[in-house]
Amino acid sequence: MKRIFVLFISLFYITTVFAEDPFEIIRNYEKNNGIVPFSGIEVSILFDDPNFEKTSIAKVYSNGNYLFRKDYLSPPFLLGRVVIDNGRYQYDFDPKINVVRISPSSFIIRTKDEIERQIRLIRKNYIVTIENEEVFLGRRVYVILFVSKYTKKLISKMWIDSEKYISLRTDKYNSNGKIVGRTMFIEINFNPKFSENLFNLDFIRNKNTKIEESKLVEEKINNAKVPFELPLGYMLIKFYSILEDNDKITHYYKYSDGVSDLSLFEGNIPFRPTGQLIIIDGTQVFFASNILWKSIVWKKDNKYYLLVGDIPDNYVETIFIKVMKELSIREIKKEPLEKAFIQK
Repeated sequence: MKRIFVLFISLFYITTVFAEDPFEIIRNYEKNNGIVPFSGIEVSILFDDPNFEKTSIAKVYSNGNYLFRKDYLSPPFLLGRVVIDNGRYQYDFDPKINVVRISPSSFIIRTKDEIERQIRLIRKNYIVTIENEEVFLGRRVYVILFVSKYTKKLISKMWIDSEKYISLRTDKYNSNGKIVGRTMFIEINFNPKFSENLFNLDFIRNKNTKIEESKLVEEKINNAKVPFELPLGYMLIKFYSILEDNDKITHYYKYSDGVSDLSLFEGNIPFRPTGQLIIIDGTQVFFASNILWKSIVWKKDNKYYLLVGDIPDNYVETIFIKVMKELSIREIKKEPLEKAFIQK
């Protein structure tokens, strides 16, 4: 009788775990991103060097209204650095040199439609499963696996809190299935008490503080003159213009497959070439590769291009050819980048 009872409990547990819809968990994760107040200590590890892991530790805060603060505790060269993000802009204050760098928010606030688009992308490109449920930092979490449908490799693994639906740990893998990064809480409190001035931008008001502002403008995706889709299920999701020195413009196109990103830059200023000079589909390019990403730099019709992302080895040429084909069929009477920016 005891054995039957144990078997029943085991089957009930397994059924409960796998009855959960992983996409509903992801949907709740996206919905709750930014609206859950907490404070905690976060550790980030980069595994780009097998002989030396790069680790940073920071105290992080969220007020539950898309306002975030991060205070770096280590390594020593980051100690004292403060980053405040209000969902529109990110303010990165380095007290050692008394500089504030202002850039667009790194936090992604998605609308309901954008969340559903994200879910569709993930469904299209990934096999998503719940590996198991476990306890992490004393809380019940779902362990979610994202496996590429194209390479059959594990790309991401998330430990999502079953109550608050925020990620308590995320492991990132490259296209070869090797772990390259980890971000995790080692301490978290979902009932924080904040001081009134915690999220104030007092450092910006100091007249001795130098302010460096990113000259980046978001454009309408429909105005982009690049492929809207790329192999491996990548879709164009953002289009920016960056005002460089001497009024030169660089266009930045951001692609996503739902989990990983791919970036294409187009400008009038040469990009710094790295790697080896090789030929891809008759075009001379500089190609570089490491454990984190691959990059391709080339020139076409007096424009300079940089493609960078974690592209599987056997897809590098395919994606490059797709981009080149689209560039080749652009309208002949296309406005210069500078003119298009000025008229906007």
